[in-house]
Amino acid sequence: MLPTALICICSIYSAHAESIDVVVSPLAVENNVRLFGIGGTLTYKGGFELSSYDVRFGGFSGLVLNRDGTQMTAISDQGWWLNGTLTYSGHGELTSLVLPELFPMLSPDGRKPQAEKSSDAEAIVQFPNGDLVVAFERDHRLWSYSNILSPARRFATNPIVSTLPYNRGIEALVTLDAGRLLAISESGPTDSSLNGWILEGMQATPFTYHSDGYFRPSDAVALDDGRILVLERGYTKNRGVSARLMTLDVTNLEPDDSLQPSQFMELGIALPLDNFEGVAFRRDPTGAKFIYLMSDDNYSRSQRTLFMMFEFEDTR
Repeated sequence: MLPTALICICSIYSAHAESIDVVVSPLAVENNVRLFGIGGTLTYKGGFELSSYDVRFGGFSGLVLNRDGTQMTAISDQGWWLNGTLTYSGHGELTSLVLPELFPMLSPDGRKPQAEKSSDAEAIVQFPNGDLVVAFERDHRLWSYSNILSPARRFATNPIVSTLPYNRGIEALVTLDAGRLLAISESGPTDSSLNGWILEGMQATPFTYHSDGYFRPSDAVALDDGRILVLERGYTKNRGVSARLMTLDVTNLEPDDSLQPSQFMELGIALPLDNFEGVAFRRDPTGAKFIYLMSDDNYSRSQRTLFMMFEFEDTR
């Protein structure tokens, strides 16, 4: 088992870097444990808890990886980028996060927004050209970035995005073909019907996403077979915290369609659970498929920042 490691964030980008110490603690889960769900299996391939005494660390709500899974970028509820290198064992298990860096998410004027409501980043995607698009809530908007060091650019989209309830904005954002985006919010006309759109420039094609009233989307990612993998989390004082993975087919989506996701797997039992809000997907050169999950600790001492990797096999 990998020993707990203390990592100091230090960056060559001295003008923008924020120094921070991060503790990487392996999770007490045996590698290669298999989880069986309705739609297939997940095989645990390593994971850890990230923690820091620095008050800026935490609240991570979105996640992207590079093609080979060696670089990760996450966004936080307080407007920070977390960038780092993922390491693996000789057998391909995830072992650690090294060389992490923390950067402020800059507004179009080149400064970090000071208002708390302007810094709540909830979802992130990356286009093939490397541009990043981030969805913010409370002050609802989409901003794009050439890279994590660059100031934001306002991303042209339909004004309906800005009218969402204060703390119930876009939680899941996915890139589709031809530069289109799929967006799912955590609000809608009823508890069982959440708002979503296909965004293409100023055009927004609406649909609704079915919810059971407890689980709600917290992130999503495109699989390489045309489907969407949706991460849903649930929390109430009575039921506590839960998480599950759903699949969604949007191939023949029409305006005002009501989308019914299919359950892949509810997480739990063999895994530590927390407020999972980040999911990423990749396929390696052998054809094996992997998903990564990251949790948002809400800057609370009673919650954790977990990062886990699984081999993903479905029955489709």
